[in-house]
Amino acid sequence: MPRRRGRAPGPARGGRRRRRRQRRRRVVLVGGMVAIGTKKMSAKNAQAIEEHTGIPPEELEDADLEEAMQELGIPNEDVSESDIEASS
Repeated sequence: MPRRRGRAPGPARGGRRRRRRQRRRRVVLVGGMVAIGTKKMSAKNAQAIEEHTGIPPEELEDADLEEAMQELGIPNEDVSESDIEASS
């Protein structure tokens, strides 16, 4: 059987992780708060996470984001439906 050339298909190439990152976006909430994935924090805390990890928080996996929040002592607040509606 001949060898295939080119990139590997789908998850072997990290496709699932990339799609998850593409879906995540930053939503600006009222009062200077931002939502990253399912977490809500201040813009200052988001900047602290980026400085701590070297990666923007919206590109971090959920487990990595929670770990960075714990290390920095940032409270874990979930985004509610009313938060999303208020940002629209």
